[in-house]
Amino acid sequence: MTKKKTIERSDNIKVVFVEGDADEIIIDGLIQYYRSKDFKKQVKIINTHGFPEEKKMKQGLKRIKLTSKSPVTFDTVVCEYDTDVLEKGIKLRPEWDKVEKNLKDYYDVSHFCRIEAKTSIEDWLLDDLNGLLKALNLPLNTLPKGHDGQEKVKGLFRKKNIVYDRNKGREKIKPYLDKLDIAKIRNARKKELKEFEKLLGVKNLDKKK
Repeated sequence: MTKKKTIERSDNIKVVFVEGDADEIIIDGLIQYYRSKDFKKQVKIINTHGFPEEKKMKQGLKRIKLTSKSPVTFDTVVCEYDTDVLEKGIKLRPEWDKVEKNLKDYYDVSHFCRIEAKTSIEDWLLDDLNGLLKALNLPLNTLPKGHDGQEKVKGLFRKKNIVYDRNKGREKIKPYLDKLDIAKIRNARKKELKEFEKLLGVKNLDKKK
């Protein structure tokens, strides 16, 4: 009797690296929104708590491989980050072509793309300003004050005596960010998300009924 050959299952994972708690909450909200539209691919979000540099991404991919019960391949790796640190010269702009090549060579990544939150993820939150004001129980005529999205969002939270910490304040900010209209934010950021959605295989979001 011929013994059947065992076929080893391989998990083909799409990985999204984000740089903070607010980013993680919003990107997770986007994934859940896509799932409501019949998106079923496996996606893992990794919070690097800082700019997702090549070293951090390699460490994250290595950790997934080491902790997975099945062999893992990486169909798509996405790097999400704010552009303000680059525009202000706080951070040197990475050589993205080199980063992409290294990730593909090192971990056999099939696709690599970037999501630039211009200029910060807080600007995305303000795309649903009314939703944020309602979540914070503030009057809808409240005008955010500040030089940029981060200052404006921090100011709104401060009105409710809540410290908005985008990197270490997950438990405090999540209940409010979860109430935002992700579809509204997604529609406002279609340009930044175009390649991301294409690589994920998200379809028919803008199809008219």
